[in-house]
Amino acid sequence: MKPAHPDRSAQPLLVIGWDGATPELVEAWMEDGSLPHLAALRARGCYAPLRSVLPPLSPAAWTTSITGLNPGRHGIWDFGHLVPGTYRVDPTDARQRQGASLWEIAEAAGLSAAVLNVPMSHPSGELMRSAFVPGLGAAKLEGATWPRALATQLMAEIPDYQIDCNSFEHADPADFLEQLMAMTRARGKAVQLLLETRQPDLLMAVFTATDRVQHAFWRQSSLPWTDGARLGWRFSSAIKDVYVLLDEILGRLVQQAGEQATVMVVSDHGFGDLEGDLYLNGVLEEMGLLSVRRAGRLRERVRKTLPKRLRPLLNSSGADYRGDFGDIEWAETRAFSRGLLGNIWLNLRGRQPHGQVEPGPEAEQLLSSISDHLLALKDPQEPDRPLVSAVFRGSDLYWGPMAGQAPDLVVVPRDYLWMTRSGCEIGPPGVITAEPAVRHTGNHRMNGILVAGGPGILQDVELAQLRLLDLCPTALALLGVEVPRGLDGLPMEDMLSCAVGWTDVLPSRTPVTTTEPAPGDSGLEQQLRNIGYLAP
Repeated sequence: MKPAHPDRSAQPLLVIGWDGATPELVEAWMEDGSLPHLAALRARGCYAPLRSVLPPLSPAAWTTSITGLNPGRHGIWDFGHLVPGTYRVDPTDARQRQGASLWEIAEAAGLSAAVLNVPMSHPSGELMRSAFVPGLGAAKLEGATWPRALATQLMAEIPDYQIDCNSFEHADPADFLEQLMAMTRARGKAVQLLLETRQPDLLMAVFTATDRVQHAFWRQSSLPWTDGARLGWRFSSAIKDVYVLLDEILGRLVQQAGEQATVMVVSDHGFGDLEGDLYLNGVLEEMGLLSVRRAGRLRERVRKTLPKRLRPLLNSSGADYRGDFGDIEWAETRAFSRGLLGNIWLNLRGRQPHGQVEPGPEAEQLLSSISDHLLALKDPQEPDRPLVSAVFRGSDLYWGPMAGQAPDLVVVPRDYLWMTRSGCEIGPPGVITAEPAVRHTGNHRMNGILVAGGPGILQDVELAQLRLLDLCPTALALLGVEVPRGLDGLPMEDMLSCAVGWTDVLPSRTPVTTTEPAPGDSGLEQQLRNIGYLAP
């Protein structure tokens, strides 16, 4: 029988996110000594791949990790969301999130937390014992931290601190890497500052440099399985350099937290090759299910002749940052796609303003027809292989009060070699695939990582693949907090050295109070362009 959890005051928990950290890379680099601190953490505990959510995209994935809820309950799938009853797409932030976060549940149990740069966690509600520094989604620190004065303290101590950095698309490789490494060092200092000044029971911080560098340099980099031909490129070690820097920061954090701390290093997804962009709306148009106005085609042709820095000027104004949607003839459209990794909605009567598809048998038949057509498509790079490996019904993947906002179909391009990049959902007539709209060569994969060690973790245990959904209840168990039975995730008991307590009480999330303008005016659109998630 596992012992009850010891006194919490002596055993803090650190949850360190390496956004996009990839199992194949960390396994090889722990083995060859390149990541000694991560390997030492594994030696004190355990390691396993961590299965992400569908789609494996940071908004859905990180929100799932901090709530222990599936997207049908927490309500976040992508960087943008369809506003119910309209065709407008607004940027997503934490105002759309349902369900309490890990740190809010910890606060309700009387513990303190320090949270730094967790994507899509901004804006925060009022925290009584905890500190909060926003991540992607916040335009600036001022007015976005909790307590509010923390922004001033952070910038005074670490003046080069950044929420995110400009992307490879807008800078030469040397400048981009210099920004990325500087941002990462500053973030490491910020985490150390919070550990020193707040001494929290729970610290959660996410480092995004792994995601940014892998998007930009995946195919150009020297990786464990490449033949060495890439070594002649000046930046062939860029990805490994970022991992090594994060490992150095991890070593400092583990030393500062002390042997009494339990430490978890997690990622929200992994990475692999990117072939190009997939125009699902082009597929739907070829099927006769979507109609585009001629003016929209003209706008696209003009847009592609402009310098990339000027192309956003042709997008629709206001919060609808996917300007192509204004070019769809809705009265002649039965299905449409939007988002980064393959989502399709029916233009449903009673749900969309100009719905053309009757709910019930007609909708079911159309969904089956679209699925069959997609699964029959061939990869243009490898014609003997499928372009799409799976098509799921949203109703089969998601459950809960927000499931009605889920896509009707979730499309999985084969191995995620293709992505449906936001801001260019409609390509030229007859074009289904194309070169990436930005200079990305890497894309997300379903498996991330979990490395954990410390007093709360068993050593040398054989673990099956774990789920990102289970991170929040596992962290609560490590904190000695009773795990709400109402969560969708479950504690990873096979790796825990202490017993798990349970409760029927599911805390509600802290109300968000912010003076920030409505989504769309917050600067998220420009952040997404900066990191290449929106087409320029």
